[in-house]
Amino acid sequence: MDSSLIPRKSLRTLLRYPGRLLTRSSRSRQLAGSLLLLLFTPMVQAHEFWLVPHDGITTKGEKVAFELRIGPTWPGVQVPRQAGLVRWFKAQDASGTREVPGREGSLVVGHLNAREPGATVVAMRTNSASIDLPASEFNQYLQEEGLTNVLELRRKFGLMEAPSRESFSRCAKSIVFVDGQSQGFDQQMNLPLELIPRSDPMSLPAGSPFKLQLLFNDQPLSGALIKAQLKTDPVIEMTAVSDHQGFVSFLLPEAGLWLFNAVHMEPSAELDSDRDWESLWASLTMELPLPQAQGTTAP
Repeated sequence: MDSSLIPRKSLRTLLRYPGRLLTRSSRSRQLAGSLLLLLFTPMVQAHEFWLVPHDGITTKGEKVAFELRIGPTWPGVQVPRQAGLVRWFKAQDASGTREVPGREGSLVVGHLNAREPGATVVAMRTNSASIDLPASEFNQYLQEEGLTNVLELRRKFGLMEAPSRESFSRCAKSIVFVDGQSQGFDQQMNLPLELIPRSDPMSLPAGSPFKLQLLFNDQPLSGALIKAQLKTDPVIEMTAVSDHQGFVSFLLPEAGLWLFNAVHMEPSAELDSDRDWESLWASLTMELPLPQAQGTTAP
């Protein structure tokens, strides 16, 4: 069958399968798509989206500013806060949850004052945007991001030559450590796709793996490719695949600002949408004061 001749609604029906689906997007957020596309080039190579804290290790009362970077790896491209970009931007510490203020057009996308010792966990949820890709670019993107479940569906239904219409949104986190303490580092921020540290970043024993867990709609997500990248020159990058409980472990070789990210994609959950796929991109940044060099990735 020529997949280019399949009506879009029929294609979505063909791709639909039992399982957990992404949280449905509101039509009121579709306007943000055209603005967000200014931040993304066609994804022949994956484009991560992450928050950079200044400073990620600080003291109570000090101001922490956040910038936003986009790109396939460090250093990425710094971009300003755009109108329609942010669905919500919040921080959680021992005193509770608060909004992270920011001004449209500013390269400082948000800022806060550290108010409690321990971890301040900051999370940004973006509005949805859409992108259309030809089959070859979409298939390459799926391969590079480890989205083998989507590739298998395309092969199964003879859609490897079909173009893609995708809706995507971002789930970015950053953790700031105040007064040398880290309690609360594993605070969940209710993102639909979320990376959560399961090892204490401030007291990791020498030679021990750093563990993270990936959750999708509050449940462990297995089989996802998770990348770890260190801001250095040249960039250090490692990968691991989440186990049945959503866990990965990395033996991180150096201290510094680390970026972790993952992508998840499923057939569109909206019956009246012209999108075939919905994807979520999760990122997590933090300064890791590792006690000493630890080697390479753990299995």
